[in-house]
Amino acid sequence: MEPEELRKLVIRKDNESRRRLFEAYYKKTFAVVYNILRNRENAEDITQDAFIKAFQNIHQLKDQTKFGAWLAVIASNLARNFLKREKRIDYTDEELTPENSSETKHTEELALLSLEIDRVRQAIKALPPDHYQVVVLQYYYDLRVEEIATMLKISQGTVKSRLHRARQRLAKSLELDSDFACRKDKGGERE
Repeated sequence: MEPEELRKLVIRKDNESRRRLFEAYYKKTFAVVYNILRNRENAEDITQDAFIKAFQNIHQLKDQTKFGAWLAVIASNLARNFLKREKRIDYTDEELTPENSSETKHTEELALLSLEIDRVRQAIKALPPDHYQVVVLQYYYDLRVEEIATMLKISQGTVKSRLHRARQRLAKSLELDSDFACRKDKGGERE
């Protein structure tokens, strides 16, 4: 969805706009929640709750073009709170797969890509909830550190620290050189 179209939909606040926003962001939001809960039924309920909460508090959204990321924060917070009540944590990111796989790729390349994606998924699954949340916001929603800090109501330093620790854990579990994984020019912070 184009930023200008998104902004207009958020501003309108009518049922048709809400329906279009729901259709546009349901799958991605569900994936974020499912990654945390790993239970389809609970993830569907929490995802719907996140949309309800977002629509009720849409007046608090300062930058309408960040609706998807704002919704992801609401959804991931609801999922984390649900887990705290349930006293269990489990991750998967079955729904977060690349959609742009080219049909022209060879079978061998696709198999290798699939193995690498599975390896990264397993590493992300092992991250603590607070690290997982900032990784999703930065790399799946392409938010900058200050945007993440504002959305999560934490300091920029805390966001940077969580991202750094998450990258170190990922580098270790993926057997990468941790200096390489934490360099700003190689997947480092966006400012």
